[in-house]
Formats: sequence, structure tokens, C-alpha cells
Amino acid sequence: MKKGVLIIIGLLIASSVAFFGFKHYKQQADRALAEQRQLAEQERLKAEAAKRAEAEAEAHRLAALKAQKDAEESARQLEKLRAEQADAEAARLAAEQADAAAAAERARLAREKEALEGEARLAAELREKEAADAEAARRAALLKLAEAEQQKRELADREAARLAALKAQQALEEQAAKRILLNKSIFPADYKRREHYYMTIDMWNAEPAAPKKAPAQP
Repeated sequence: MKKGVLIIIGLLIASSVAFFGFKHYKQQADRALAEQRQLAEQERLKAEAAKRAEAEAEAHRLAALKAQKDAEESARQLEKLRAEQADAEAARLAAEQADAAAAAERARLAREKEALEGEARLAAELREKEAADAEAARRAALLKLAEAEQQKRELADREAARLAALKAQQALEEQAAKRILLNKSIFPADYKRREHYYMTIDMWNAEPAAPKKAPAQP
């Protein structure tokens, strides 16, 4: 009886030991498995972190490379823009210089045209003045010639009148002399002088010139 109890007790003890041993083993195994899982998770996390770090580094490298390329492209574009601006500025300055030169040339041509037109006007005015002076001189010469001709005609008329008067006087004197010779008449002492006086008055009246002062009557 005691032997059976001891066996049962022994079995219980052995079962307890086995149970607690298995439990302890189980705990140890679970702990080890948890540690392994934890280590594996840590390794995975480390690997993921490394991958992320590598990806980030690659991204940074690519971003830096892209930024460098963008900077180089921007520098090229800026240089190109500066060159284009320089060319545009040079073209603008050249155009301004060309415009200024063209304006100066137009102004010079305008001055020359104005000067030529002024010279032409002066020449035309001078020709008109010369023509007017020549016409005035011609008219003055014609007037002087006409006056000279008139004076010549008047002088000729006066001379002809004087000669006619002289001839008439001579004729009268001859007639008077003939009458004296023919008639042998005796006249008063002042008869011949009075007749000569009247003849002289008639001759003066016949002349076209200004009348002269008549001699005193005897």
C-alpha cells in the first residue's frame, strides 16, 4: 500500500517535474523564439532602415545630380540669355546709330536743299532785279533818246523857224529896198526903224522857243 502511494507520489512528482520542466523549457523556448523573432525584426528593421538610408542617399545623390544638372542648364540658359541680351543691345545700339546717322544725313540734305533753294531764290531775285534794272535802263535810254530826238526836232524846228524868219526878213528888207528904189518916196525919219521893229516882233512870235525880252520901242 505504501509502495503504491510512493509510486503514485513519485509519478506525481515526476509529472510535476516534467510539467514544470516542460513549462520551463517551453518558456525558455518561447523566450528564445521571441528573442529570435525580435532579433529578426531588428535585423529586418535594420535592413529596411539601411534600404531607406540607401534609397534616401540615392535620392539625395540623384537630387544633387539633378540640381547640378539644373544649375548647369540654368547657367547655360543664363549665359545664352546674356549673350542674346548682349546681341540685342548691340543690335539696338547699331540701330540707334544707324537712325542717328540717317537723321543726320536727312538733316544735312535738308540744309543743302534749303541752301540750294535759297541760292536759287537769290539768283532768281537777282535775275529779276537785273532784268528790271535793264528794263528801267532801256526805258530810261529810250526816254533820253526820245528827249534827245524831241530836242533835236525842236532845235531843228527853231532853226527852221529862225531861217524862215531871216528869209522873210530878208525878203521884206529886199521888198522895202525895192519899194524905196522904185517909189523914191520920202518917209518920216523913224519909218524904217518902226517897220524893222514890227518885223522883229513877228519873227519872235513865229519861233517855238520861250519869248525873249522885246527891245524898247523907239
